[in-house]
Amino acid sequence: MEQWRKNAYVLWVAVFVAAVAWTMVMPFTPQYLEDLGQKSGIEMWSGVIISTAAVCSMVMSPVWGAVGDRFGRRMMMLRAGLFLVLGNIAMSYAVGPISLLLVRAAIGGLTGFVPMAIALVGVSTPQEHVGRALGLVQTAWPSGAIIGPVIGGIAADTVGIGRSAWVAAAMVAFATLLVFVTVKEEFSPPKTTQPNILADLKAAASDKGLMAVVLITLTSSAAVMALEPVLVPFVNEMVGSNAPGWVSGLLFSIPGVAFIAMASWWARRGERVGYLRTVGMGLMGSAVLYGLQTFAGDPWQLGGLRLLSGVTGAAIGPGVAALLATTVSKEMRGRAFGLNQSASSAGTILGPLLGGYIGSYLNPRGVFALSGLLYLVGGLWVYLVVQPMQRRTDVTSSSV
Repeated sequence: MEQWRKNAYVLWVAVFVAAVAWTMVMPFTPQYLEDLGQKSGIEMWSGVIISTAAVCSMVMSPVWGAVGDRFGRRMMMLRAGLFLVLGNIAMSYAVGPISLLLVRAAIGGLTGFVPMAIALVGVSTPQEHVGRALGLVQTAWPSGAIIGPVIGGIAADTVGIGRSAWVAAAMVAFATLLVFVTVKEEFSPPKTTQPNILADLKAAASDKGLMAVVLITLTSSAAVMALEPVLVPFVNEMVGSNAPGWVSGLLFSIPGVAFIAMASWWARRGERVGYLRTVGMGLMGSAVLYGLQTFAGDPWQLGGLRLLSGVTGAAIGPGVAALLATTVSKEMRGRAFGLNQSASSAGTILGPLLGGYIGSYLNPRGVFALSGLLYLVGGLWVYLVVQPMQRRTDVTSSSV
């Protein structure tokens, strides 16, 4: 088997295991705070802890991406795995909300396991196969995220969340060891004697084409996460107070199932017609489907629309990753994927703030309209800004 294929399959397993480990602990932050003896302000502390980790990730992802461009993405992935193991162990020793906040902030700032895995696929895969390789690896996280909370809930009830963190640490250690033993990267250090990470980041941020693509991730991430504060209460209100909890859980996770099923199909299509085109199609399709969810009258309508929105959404993330891998030079791909991860983190912070405000003070249905509008903005951005920019770049390149 070619090494790039082996890399893709092994990295899928590693990211899947890391996703299971992450989601078997992180969603249970409120319960863990109760276990630690916190009596009041559970929701506030949970929100602060989760947001702080996202902010630290947003700030540090481009830095680690730039370091990866200097010293190798495989090395940065191993470093991230080690810190994630240590972070999970440290979390098991938390004694209150402040210590848990500090540990989560450190995890957010010092890890970056998944973006480095994606960057590694982007630099180790031949360009003609990069779309499907990235499409495969990007299904690993939602696959693990579906299973992780189930395992975490069982573990929380049997051994407690503190000990569950040790299980998560062992799982990440296995994933990191698997990468160390199996994954290879042909890396040549840049021809410079004095590393200058800030200069590297400044060069990447000044690339208008790169930043135009990264903004797609910001809008789509905000659109998805805007529903986080309101979807479950909205479904409970729709079906009644006696509705079983699995209904809300199913409607919440069903787009992820469609994403897993369709990501590779969209990647193959992107190889034929162009990744920017498939990303634009995914954004516009999602805009229509999220807009229609505003008018859903029962759980069946909402579920069907959310399933279809998972189909269109599967074109966006893998498409953007493939676009970065095929348009950005290998020497800059760590920075590119780091900036893209920062944009995703920014959307993770911005989306729930907007969705929570609209849901609380206006109408929960308005949040679906907000998500549709954000996707529409992303689609128009692709067709009116990014595509013309790409055409000008192609014309300039062909005339040289």
